[in-house]
Amino acid sequence: MGFTYIEILSYTGPLQTFARSNLPSLSNFLNQDYLQIEVLGIILGLALYPYIYTASRISFSMIGTNYLNISKSMGLSNFQSFFKVVLPLSRPAIFSGLFLVIMEVLNEYGAVKYFGVNTYTAGIFRSWNSFGDVNGAIQLASILLVVVLIFFLIERISLKKSRFYYNKNTQLNIRQASSGIKPYLYWIICFIPFGLGFFIPFIFILNNSFETFYLADISKVINLTWNSVSVSSIASLLVIFFALFFLYVERISKSKINFYISNTISLGYALPGAVIALSLMILFKGSLLVGTFSVLLFAYVIRFLAVGKSPIQSSLEKQPDTIDDTGKNLGLGPFSLLQKVHLPINKFALISAFIVAFIDILKELPITLILRPFNFDTLATQTYEFAVEEMLPLSSIYSLIIIVLGSLMLLILKNYIDKQTDVSKS
Repeated sequence: MGFTYIEILSYTGPLQTFARSNLPSLSNFLNQDYLQIEVLGIILGLALYPYIYTASRISFSMIGTNYLNISKSMGLSNFQSFFKVVLPLSRPAIFSGLFLVIMEVLNEYGAVKYFGVNTYTAGIFRSWNSFGDVNGAIQLASILLVVVLIFFLIERISLKKSRFYYNKNTQLNIRQASSGIKPYLYWIICFIPFGLGFFIPFIFILNNSFETFYLADISKVINLTWNSVSVSSIASLLVIFFALFFLYVERISKSKINFYISNTISLGYALPGAVIALSLMILFKGSLLVGTFSVLLFAYVIRFLAVGKSPIQSSLEKQPDTIDDTGKNLGLGPFSLLQKVHLPINKFALISAFIVAFIDILKELPITLILRPFNFDTLATQTYEFAVEEMLPLSSIYSLIIIVLGSLMLLILKNYIDKQTDVSKS
């Protein structure tokens, strides 16, 4: 998105070209240097707001209407009920989403390098690739690890102090239709983040893809798409396997050790991809594993295990222990219990975990750049290489495929979430 917006706002982009032709007085104002940290912050906000939106949406939908009815009976307006009831109850979900946003910003490499903003991740790449200073890269990675652990502790402490238990939504909340100009105002406000964060970049990328389609190497496009889909699918399946393994062992053993192990493996998502990749390069230095798919997949599993673990854990926690007890009384062993009971019950959680992990791995850049095997590229790496060479139009078709694949998976995930939160069918 950062590459796209800079192309849109550039001197030869559509916005300034239109202004010079039709609004000369405005052209000087628009002719600015947009490669600034403030612009990057806005673009990252538009790209990452769905983390908080999704967590908040699920939390809002699960809050029972009784709380809203009680607040209204106490004389609170809808506006007051939102800030005094709904928002405090949703604070853990919002903080969790905010923590993920912070981690994604710390992990970002492509956009920050293009904007020339010095971050820890950019510094790690520069120290290692440009200067050949492995020790300097390790020092930066260590400092970044400390910063991440501080944010992780803050997030855990905040959630521990603000843990709420409330009844889930059991009935539909009948909304009263607004009249006058309000519906249009609401629609415009809700469209702004979607329009700026998806619609405008998508239309621009789609237009560039059509204009440069004749220059694209179709066989290369198909090959890179296959590389991206295959490595993302394999890594996502591995993520689900290990997440389910650790969670199920924790469930049947009831051991504190397994509980701590299960929580420790979740720390991988808090580590930036560059730190994980550099750590594995040092760990396997001198071995034949360096530059193989095994190390690349291992890094993906470490980085995104928590992503796949979250929906599976949430689903397993909803299943009472009596299910396990009943299965044991019927003579089912741990494996049979998993195969015949838990897998069918939690199939939607497994699908959700696969989709979320697949999307994250599909667009992962730092790990892939560092650990990919020789002569192996993905859609994300090819997009980045064209962008840094100032050939943004040529990168559009690769970006478009990432968007289409991610959007299709998100539509499947949205359909699943809607079914899970739709109380009209229960």
